[in-house]
Amino acid sequence: MKKWITIFFILVFTLELSSQVRPAGRRDVRRFFESTTYVVKDRAPFSGFNEHLQKAMEKHWHITPFEFITFDEFERMRTDENASFMIFADIKQRNLDEVYEFINFVMGDRKRDFESMPDLGSVPLAYVDADQELYYYKMGAFVKFMQTYVQEQATTPRLRLSRFFNVKDERLKSMELWLLEEEMAPQIDTKEKIRRIYPYRVRFVTREMIAEAIDQNREDVAFLHKIGPEDTIAPLGRKCWKFIIAAKDGRVLYASSHDIDRQSPDGLLASDLAKMAK
Repeated sequence: MKKWITIFFILVFTLELSSQVRPAGRRDVRRFFESTTYVVKDRAPFSGFNEHLQKAMEKHWHITPFEFITFDEFERMRTDENASFMIFADIKQRNLDEVYEFINFVMGDRKRDFESMPDLGSVPLAYVDADQELYYYKMGAFVKFMQTYVQEQATTPRLRLSRFFNVKDERLKSMELWLLEEEMAPQIDTKEKIRRIYPYRVRFVTREMIAEAIDQNREDVAFLHKIGPEDTIAPLGRKCWKFIIAAKDGRVLYASSHDIDRQSPDGLLASDLAKMAK
């Protein structure tokens, strides 16, 4: 099992972040493009995270040199302001009740306070202890998102967990929306039900098909990245986060969240499709 991280980023306790991380500024971004990106290996012995992220980096990462390092090496290097890092971590934000798994994408900082490390576009993956197979197949898109976001921060919404974060991009209507049946609310679990609300192209697919579309840089495909409690905790009252992501570049085309109750389960809702269709 993965361990959690403290404010000093030692993998023992949960790191509690403020509701606003320190976003990378222009100077930080300039330093990033001159940096080597160090991908910190997950220390969990049976985790497939390292293998999936390495494959995604080798296939999709083009903007900086990158190397894989151990956590001990990260501890020695993290104060280097001319180095950038990706590290798998379980994080508790102060504005939210639950702990989430993230890929933290940050610049080094002289201070040993993790909150001072400039955030280049970290990616929320899942509730802590959720089955990692729920997101491994999307790893290529997460790498693409980080790459796109750091290059186009002014025009690219970030993947963030905030109650007040909503995104709707008209480009979604020109793409085919790929969905997993098990991630749909009962009101929209068939194409016939979906067509009554969302008149654009929709297809039910498998995880393998989504992974293939990401690897092929499909310009015509977008897919759902859902973050929900699954079977980790009792779902009622928890948050369900929904992001529609472009397979080609990882760009966020739609983002919303809801509190889970008996009428609004852990999944994409009819109201989400209605918003996308407007």
